[in-house]
Amino acid sequence: MSSNVMILPLFVFIALSCAGQQKVKNVPVKQSGGRYVIRAGAMEMEADPAIGGRITSLKLDGKDFLTGSEVNDFNWGSTLWPSPQSEWDWPPPATLDNKPYTVVVEGDELVMASEKDPKTGLSFTKRFSGNSKMGYFILKYVITNLNDTARKVSAWEVTRVKTQGIAFFPVGKGDVRGGLIPMTMVKDGICWFTYQSDKLPSKGDSQIYSDGSEGWFAQVNDGIMLVKRFPDIPFDKNAPAEGEVELYANKTTPEKSYVEVEHQGAYELLAPGSSSTWIMKWYLRKLPLGIKQEAGNKTLLKYARKLGQAK
Repeated sequence: MSSNVMILPLFVFIALSCAGQQKVKNVPVKQSGGRYVIRAGAMEMEADPAIGGRITSLKLDGKDFLTGSEVNDFNWGSTLWPSPQSEWDWPPPATLDNKPYTVVVEGDELVMASEKDPKTGLSFTKRFSGNSKMGYFILKYVITNLNDTARKVSAWEVTRVKTQGIAFFPVGKGDVRGGLIPMTMVKDGICWFTYQSDKLPSKGDSQIYSDGSEGWFAQVNDGIMLVKRFPDIPFDKNAPAEGEVELYANKTTPEKSYVEVEHQGAYELLAPGSSSTWIMKWYLRKLPLGIKQEAGNKTLLKYARKLGQAK
């Protein structure tokens, strides 16, 4: 009788310990539609292996920071492309951008992998996880060269967000260029972009190309800020005609428009069968009381930089 009494508490203790470990690890959870959800505190990221391993939503307290297919049925959510674009023009390689990926959960990581793209000879693997203790998502992008010859390429993350926001980042070497210059202000080494539909160029590109520094970028919409942290790359490692940091503003009607927040890794030569890995960290935060969403705001910059340089 006494032995049974001892076994029950031990069993309960083990069960609770395992549940606690699962919670800490933020194990990705498969949804009924085949998408996976990863949580990190009040943040929630959803990814769909059936659509190129695309990040389909990024929520804070239930509010989505990304645009969905209702805004543009092709360009929505967050995806990964190979750079430079001159290698494939348009549209992006479907095998990498929107065709099904295989999927498996390894510990706390959601691992999604593409097939070999017939045009570029590349394959992508995306490994996503969440850290509730530190409050961020970890995104590991692996590019593998499956060609018989060496190939130069860089990773290119493309994230679609709502308009009417402000983007800012530390500028590196060279000039900030592109058709969106009238919407930018460079002050004390920081480039500020404020979306203004009336200033969208009628001709030419509607982009910003720039080298970055410090390894972070911030986008603010409706009092919520996304800070992306990434390895800062040397100016000479930018892909041809591209930039480490890029912005694109869609020219369709304002109610059906979006902005692309784009970042690129180092332009590297991959030997046949070799891979390169590029790691991002995403922080999603509500702006603290007293910090205004306005270009040039030093308090806003200080808050973003603190996240962008967090260990």
